[in-house]
Amino acid sequence: FADQARLNAMGEIATGIAHELNQPLTATLTYNQTALRLLPPQDEKVAPLLVASVAQIKRIAALLDRLRTLLSRGQINLQPVIVADIWQRVNVLLSHEIAAANVTILNTIPAHLPALQSDPLWLEQVLHNLLSNAIHAIQKTPTPTVYFTVSRHTKQWVIQIEDNGPGLTQQQLDHLFTPFYTTRESGLGLGLTLCETLVQRMGGDIKAGNSEHGGACFSLTFPLITGSAHDQAHLSD
Repeated sequence: FADQARLNAMGEIATGIAHELNQPLTATLTYNQTALRLLPPQDEKVAPLLVASVAQIKRIAALLDRLRTLLSRGQINLQPVIVADIWQRVNVLLSHEIAAANVTILNTIPAHLPALQSDPLWLEQVLHNLLSNAIHAIQKTPTPTVYFTVSRHTKQWVIQIEDNGPGLTQQQLDHLFTPFYTTRESGLGLGLTLCETLVQRMGGDIKAGNSEHGGACFSLTFPLITGSAHDQAHLSD
Protein backbone atom coordinates (compact mmCIF):
# COMPACT_ATOMS: atom_id res chain seq x y z
CA PHE A 1 0.00 0.00 0.00
CA ALA A 2 2.87 2.34 0.87
CA ASP A 3 4.58 1.61 -2.46
CA GLN A 4 1.33 2.26 -4.35
CA ALA A 5 0.88 5.55 -2.51
CA ARG A 6 4.43 6.57 -3.39
CA LEU A 7 3.87 5.56 -7.02
CA ASN A 8 0.67 7.64 -7.20
CA ALA A 9 2.46 10.60 -5.64
CA MET A 10 5.30 10.29 -8.16
CA GLY A 11 2.71 10.25 -10.93
CA GLU A 12 1.37 13.58 -9.71
CA ILE A 13 4.89 14.99 -9.43
CA ALA A 14 5.81 13.73 -12.92
CA THR A 15 2.71 15.35 -14.40
CA GLY A 16 3.63 18.67 -12.80
CA ILE A 17 7.24 18.44 -13.96
CA ALA A 18 6.16 17.62 -17.52
CA HIS A 19 3.92 20.68 -17.51
CA GLU A 20 6.56 23.03 -16.07
CA LEU A 21 9.29 21.88 -18.47
CA ASN A 22 7.30 22.77 -21.57
CA GLN A 23 7.98 26.51 -21.44
CA PRO A 24 11.79 26.38 -20.97
CA LEU A 25 12.02 23.62 -23.58
CA THR A 26 10.13 25.74 -26.09
CA ALA A 27 12.38 28.73 -25.33
CA THR A 28 15.54 26.62 -25.69
CA LEU A 29 14.30 25.24 -28.99
CA THR A 30 13.62 28.77 -30.27
CA TYR A 31 17.10 29.95 -29.24
CA ASN A 32 18.77 27.04 -31.03
CA GLN A 33 16.70 27.46 -34.18
CA THR A 34 17.42 31.22 -34.22
CA ALA A 35 21.15 30.57 -33.80
CA LEU A 36 21.01 28.19 -36.77
CA ARG A 37 19.44 30.88 -38.94
CA LEU A 38 22.05 33.46 -37.87
CA LEU A 39 25.02 31.22 -38.65
CA PRO A 40 26.81 31.81 -41.95
CA PRO A 41 25.92 29.19 -44.59
CA GLN A 42 29.51 27.99 -44.83
CA ASP A 43 29.77 27.06 -41.14
CA GLU A 44 30.58 23.36 -40.81
CA LYS A 45 31.41 23.05 -37.10
CA VAL A 46 28.72 24.75 -35.01
CA ALA A 47 25.72 24.09 -37.26
CA PRO A 48 25.75 20.26 -36.89
CA LEU A 49 25.89 20.64 -33.11
CA LEU A 50 22.89 22.96 -33.10
CA VAL A 51 20.97 20.63 -35.44
CA ALA A 52 21.66 17.73 -33.05
CA SER A 53 20.62 19.89 -30.11
CA VAL A 54 17.33 20.80 -31.80
CA ALA A 55 16.64 17.13 -32.51
CA GLN A 56 17.24 16.16 -28.86
CA ILE A 57 15.04 19.01 -27.57
CA LYS A 58 12.22 17.86 -29.84
CA ARG A 59 12.74 14.29 -28.60
CA ILE A 60 12.45 15.43 -24.96
CA ALA A 61 9.30 17.40 -25.75
CA ALA A 62 7.77 14.38 -27.47
CA LEU A 63 8.68 12.10 -24.54
CA LEU A 64 7.05 14.52 -22.11
CA ASP A 65 3.94 14.54 -24.26
CA ARG A 66 3.87 10.73 -24.22
CA LEU A 67 4.39 10.78 -20.45
CA ARG A 68 1.32 12.95 -20.01
CA THR A 69 -0.63 10.53 -22.21
CA LEU A 70 0.63 7.60 -20.14
CA LEU A 71 -0.32 9.21 -16.84
CA SER A 72 -3.72 10.32 -18.11
CA ARG A 73 -4.50 6.87 -19.53
CA GLY A 74 -5.54 8.52 -22.76
CA GLN A 75 -6.08 6.83 -26.11
CA ILE A 76 -2.92 5.42 -27.69
CA ASN A 77 -2.57 5.84 -31.44
CA LEU A 78 -0.26 3.08 -32.62
CA GLN A 79 1.59 3.58 -35.88
CA PRO A 80 3.84 1.44 -38.09
CA VAL A 81 7.51 1.64 -37.09
CA ILE A 82 10.63 -0.05 -38.40
CA VAL A 83 12.19 -1.85 -35.43
CA ALA A 84 15.69 -1.77 -36.96
CA ASP A 85 15.53 2.03 -37.24
CA ILE A 86 14.41 2.42 -33.62
CA TRP A 87 17.20 0.10 -32.44
CA GLN A 88 19.80 1.99 -34.46
CA ARG A 89 18.69 5.28 -32.88
CA VAL A 90 18.97 3.74 -29.40
CA ASN A 91 22.51 2.60 -30.20
CA VAL A 92 23.39 6.14 -31.28
CA LEU A 93 21.95 7.58 -28.07
CA LEU A 94 24.00 5.12 -25.99
CA SER A 95 27.09 5.15 -28.21
CA HIS A 96 29.27 6.74 -25.52
CA GLU A 97 28.32 4.09 -22.93
CA ILE A 98 28.78 1.29 -25.49
CA ALA A 99 32.25 2.52 -26.42
CA ALA A 100 33.30 3.17 -22.81
CA ALA A 101 32.39 -0.39 -21.75
CA ASN A 102 33.78 -1.89 -24.99
CA VAL A 103 30.45 -3.64 -25.63
CA THR A 104 29.83 -5.64 -28.80
CA ILE A 105 26.27 -5.49 -30.15
CA LEU A 106 25.22 -8.51 -32.23
CA ASN A 107 22.03 -7.96 -34.20
CA THR A 108 19.75 -10.59 -35.72
CA ILE A 109 17.09 -8.69 -37.65
CA PRO A 110 15.58 -10.44 -40.69
CA ALA A 111 15.55 -8.40 -43.87
CA HIS A 112 12.33 -7.03 -45.36
CA LEU A 113 10.37 -7.20 -42.11
CA PRO A 114 7.11 -5.24 -42.27
CA ALA A 115 6.49 -2.45 -39.78
CA LEU A 116 5.51 -3.11 -36.18
CA GLN A 117 2.43 -1.30 -34.85
CA SER A 118 3.62 0.62 -31.79
CA ASP A 119 4.40 4.06 -30.42
CA PRO A 120 7.89 4.89 -31.77
CA LEU A 121 9.00 6.99 -28.81
CA TRP A 122 7.69 4.53 -26.26
CA LEU A 123 9.38 1.61 -28.02
CA GLU A 124 12.58 3.63 -28.18
CA GLN A 125 12.33 4.38 -24.46
CA VAL A 126 11.83 0.69 -23.61
CA LEU A 127 14.75 -0.48 -25.77
CA HIS A 128 16.93 2.34 -24.43
CA ASN A 129 16.24 1.29 -20.84
CA LEU A 130 16.87 -2.40 -21.52
CA LEU A 131 20.11 -1.76 -23.42
CA SER A 132 21.32 0.64 -20.73
CA ASN A 133 20.64 -2.00 -18.06
CA ALA A 134 22.45 -4.64 -20.11
CA ILE A 135 25.51 -2.41 -20.53
CA HIS A 136 25.59 -1.82 -16.78
CA ALA A 137 25.25 -5.55 -16.06
CA ILE A 138 28.21 -6.60 -18.22
CA GLN A 139 30.70 -3.98 -17.05
CA LYS A 140 32.95 -6.68 -15.52
CA THR A 141 32.44 -9.33 -18.22
CA PRO A 142 35.66 -10.15 -20.14
CA THR A 143 33.97 -9.90 -23.55
CA PRO A 144 30.80 -7.85 -22.91
CA THR A 145 28.21 -8.66 -25.55
CA VAL A 146 24.56 -7.77 -26.12
CA TYR A 147 22.41 -9.86 -28.47
CA PHE A 148 19.44 -8.17 -30.14
CA THR A 149 17.05 -10.51 -31.93
CA VAL A 150 13.82 -9.79 -33.78
CA SER A 151 11.53 -12.56 -34.99
CA ARG A 152 8.04 -12.61 -36.43
CA HIS A 153 5.68 -15.49 -35.83
CA THR A 154 2.17 -16.21 -37.07
CA LYS A 155 0.42 -14.17 -34.42
CA GLN A 156 3.08 -12.05 -32.75
CA TRP A 157 6.35 -10.17 -32.87
CA VAL A 158 9.15 -11.20 -30.50
CA ILE A 159 12.00 -8.84 -29.64
CA GLN A 160 14.77 -10.12 -27.35
CA ILE A 161 17.65 -8.32 -25.67
CA GLU A 162 20.17 -10.68 -24.08
CA ASP A 163 23.57 -10.20 -22.50
CA ASN A 164 26.43 -12.44 -21.35
CA GLY A 165 26.64 -10.96 -17.86
CA PRO A 166 26.08 -12.64 -14.48
CA GLY A 167 22.37 -13.21 -15.12
CA LEU A 168 19.43 -12.74 -12.76
CA THR A 169 18.89 -14.41 -9.41
CA GLN A 170 15.50 -15.87 -8.51
CA GLN A 171 14.89 -12.98 -6.12
CA GLN A 172 15.56 -10.48 -8.91
CA LEU A 173 13.25 -12.36 -11.28
CA ASP A 174 10.51 -12.28 -8.66
CA HIS A 175 10.75 -8.52 -8.09
CA LEU A 176 12.17 -6.96 -11.28
CA PHE A 177 8.95 -5.21 -12.27
CA THR A 178 7.98 -4.23 -8.71
CA PRO A 179 8.06 -0.44 -8.22
CA PHE A 180 11.11 0.81 -6.26
CA TYR A 181 12.93 -2.54 -6.37
CA THR A 182 16.52 -1.98 -7.47
CA THR A 183 19.97 -3.50 -7.02
CA ARG A 184 21.75 -0.24 -7.84
CA GLU A 185 22.79 2.15 -5.09
CA SER A 186 21.65 5.18 -7.10
CA GLY A 187 18.66 3.51 -8.76
CA LEU A 188 15.03 4.44 -8.18
CA GLY A 189 13.64 1.06 -9.16
CA LEU A 190 11.17 2.53 -11.65
CA GLY A 191 12.88 1.88 -15.00
CA LEU A 192 11.57 -1.64 -15.58
CA THR A 193 8.21 -0.75 -14.04
CA LEU A 194 7.89 2.00 -16.66
CA CYS A 195 9.00 -0.41 -19.41
CA GLU A 196 6.29 -2.88 -18.39
CA THR A 197 3.65 -0.13 -18.35
CA LEU A 198 4.67 1.21 -21.77
CA VAL A 199 4.76 -2.24 -23.37
CA GLN A 200 1.37 -3.15 -21.94
CA ARG A 201 -0.14 0.16 -23.07
CA MET A 202 1.00 -0.76 -26.60
CA GLY A 203 -0.79 -4.10 -26.31
CA GLY A 204 2.33 -6.16 -25.68
CA ASP A 205 4.01 -8.05 -22.87
CA ILE A 206 7.49 -8.17 -21.36
CA LYS A 207 9.15 -11.09 -19.58
CA ALA A 208 12.56 -11.59 -17.98
CA GLY A 209 14.71 -14.69 -17.63
CA ASN A 210 18.22 -15.99 -18.12
CA SER A 211 19.56 -16.76 -21.57
CA GLU A 212 21.77 -19.49 -23.00
CA HIS A 213 24.59 -16.93 -23.04
CA GLY A 214 24.57 -16.93 -19.25
CA GLY A 215 23.16 -13.44 -18.80
CA ALA A 216 19.78 -11.82 -18.58
CA CYS A 217 17.19 -12.05 -21.34
CA PHE A 218 14.26 -9.68 -21.78
CA SER A 219 11.57 -10.70 -24.25
CA LEU A 220 9.02 -8.29 -25.68
CA THR A 221 6.00 -9.71 -27.47
CA PHE A 222 3.51 -7.70 -29.50
CA PRO A 223 0.40 -8.89 -31.30
CA LEU A 224 0.75 -9.07 -35.05
CA ILE A 225 -1.62 -6.52 -36.55
CA THR A 226 -2.21 -7.13 -40.23
CA GLY A 227 -4.33 -5.23 -42.63
CA SER A 228 -2.31 -4.34 -45.66
CA ALA A 229 -1.62 -6.44 -48.74
CA HIS A 230 2.08 -6.12 -47.89
CA ASP A 231 1.53 -7.73 -44.49
CA GLN A 232 -0.61 -10.49 -45.93
CA ALA A 233 2.10 -11.29 -48.47
CA HIS A 234 4.68 -11.64 -45.69
CA LEU A 235 2.36 -13.89 -43.70
CA SER A 236 2.37 -16.37 -46.56
CA ASP A 237 6.20 -16.45 -46.78
